[in-house]
Amino acid sequence: MLSILLRKTTLFISSIIVLLGLTFWFHVRVRNLGDSELLYELFDYLQRIFTLDFGISNESGQLVLEMFVPAFIASMELVVISILISAAIGIFLGAYSALHKDTIIDSILTNTSIFLSAIPVFWLAQILISVISVYFDIIPSQHRISPLYDVPNVTGMILVDTLLISGKDGFSSFFNALVHFPLPVLALSILPITEVIRITRNSLYGVMRTNYIKLAFSRGYSPFYVITRHAIRNALPQMFQQSNTIIFLTFTSVIVVENAFNWPGIGTMIVEAIKNRDYNIVNIYLVFIGGLFILLNTAIEAMAEISQLFKVGGVKFHG
Repeated sequence: MLSILLRKTTLFISSIIVLLGLTFWFHVRVRNLGDSELLYELFDYLQRIFTLDFGISNESGQLVLEMFVPAFIASMELVVISILISAAIGIFLGAYSALHKDTIIDSILTNTSIFLSAIPVFWLAQILISVISVYFDIIPSQHRISPLYDVPNVTGMILVDTLLISGKDGFSSFFNALVHFPLPVLALSILPITEVIRITRNSLYGVMRTNYIKLAFSRGYSPFYVITRHAIRNALPQMFQQSNTIIFLTFTSVIVVENAFNWPGIGTMIVEAIKNRDYNIVNIYLVFIGGLFILLNTAIEAMAEISQLFKVGGVKFHG
């Protein structure tokens, strides 16, 4: 286990160095620096990165870090909820499909997943807004909360901050914030759900064909017991290895979803920054999001390799 951690730590550090090299190249290209200034500028750039000094926004004049942090928290609130929902629905449907391999249920789930994965996120977001929010007027589709509510920014997470408001106003603001989540979460979750179904189905199906799983079923154990107690343990390494795909899909889709629903997150911020040529915001986005991707990818690969150490080749049954 120690060798795995050392190897992944080395990979993480080297990847961060490559990321900083790429962002410095972007920094140089934007400012048209000469060759004689590169060495000095490199040390200055690294010093500012490590001290979290990303300068000010050319458009608003605010510190870039102070603008980025609330937007990042708003995006992470949406992303985490979407990933949790995607994992819960996808694992359940994927396991159900694996249990009913080559049946009509499996065909329906597989074909539906393929169809949904082919739908562009921006088109799905517009359909949800047009049908659910505009035509039927069921729930709102814009922003995180109605402008009528003045919610103090304590944690940056709107659902948490509204809960911190006491009394009737707190419940009203929390409910208003809550009904703003279903449409963007649904638009952001569809593609990851299809991937989780595919990954879970393929991972579990290979495990379900092993002799000790067949023995468990022959003993009369329920499918839920066999999957949760035996099958999922051996399927976890393969599921871990592919889970970074789910995170990548969610983060790449969040830019489109946030702009469609006017969500005040980093997706909306980066699009506005590119349009306004606000390169300090672009730079902090590249550094933080690139670093986050590298960290998550390295951690997931490490967990997948470590989980292999605890993989079992059989199950002991009693009674």
